Amino acid sequence: MLKDLGTPARSAIRSAGAPLRATGMPRQIRRRRTVLVLVILACFTLIVLDARRSAGSPVEPLREAAAGVFGPLESTASSARQPVDNLRDRFAEMDRLKAENEKLKQDNENLTQELNTSDYARNRAQELDKLLKVAPAYTMTPARVIGIGGAQTFSHTVTIDAGTADGVHTDMTVMNGTGLVGRVVRTTAGTATVLLIGDRNSTVGGRLNSSMALGFVSGRGDVAGTLDYKLVDPKARPKVGDRIVTWGSSGNAPYVPGVPIGVVTSVTPNEGSLGSTATIKPYVDPTRIDTVGVVTGPPARPPRAPLPGKGN
Repeated sequence: MLKDLGTPARSAIRSAGAPLRATGMPRQIRRRRTVLVLVILACFTLIVLDARRSAGSPVEPLREAAAGVFGPLESTASSARQPVDNLRDRFAEMDRLKAENEKLKQDNENLTQELNTSDYARNRAQELDKLLKVAPAYTMTPARVIGIGGAQTFSHTVTIDAGTADGVHTDMTVMNGTGLVGRVVRTTAGTATVLLIGDRNSTVGGRLNSSMALGFVSGRGDVAGTLDYKLVDPKARPKVGDRIVTWGSSGNAPYVPGVPIGVVTSVTPNEGSLGSTATIKPYVDPTRIDTVGVVTGPPARPPRAPLPGKGN
């Protein structure tokens, strides 16, 4: 119809319709706001009704329907996620177990070290205690063995951590809480070399503790430190079980009197001559020497033979 009208008429109609479209815009906005308010009121009403948590709640059918729809989906998603969660938990557990294992290994090493150290400390304390029981009869400098091996022309020697700075000099008696160890043959300011009585070049004057008969104790040079004992009197004969002690040297150098040496284990007659040779097992094990004492002064009271007709 607009085509039948002239141009002025079409322009007038468009001008008249413009106010109508402008007037329709606020109505649409008001309609949308009304719908939004109604939705909010409906949601609020559902919340209030659902808060009652009763079996007759009108929201209950909706909840059951939603559970029927989304429940399987949640179960499927949970099942798909479960292996990932398990793998993550397994790695976390492995890390925890690894850390715990490392801690247990470290604790075990610490306990083992403490146990070994305590055993060593206990053994040293026992050796020192034995030495202190002998010390009142002597002026003594304690020392510890820090090395073992040949020195000069000797093969059975040990090195101790006491020297001239500690009052230790050559030709001094060395002993521990068990018996005679040897004599000092070389010194420095902080160390000393001790010739063990088991060396082939070692000879010690020994006395039978039972009869006071004199003889000489010589080393064989073996690892066990076995000793040979020959009496000065060829008619004298030692017996198995006799104990030997030092009878001392002139000026108490290199040996002071009365230091236990060892015990007779066997007696063999000398071939083609009078007398016999006794085998002596030393009181001191040459392979287990640790704490020793160097006698830097004479005994307070040298041992004496009993007077004739007197008891011991």
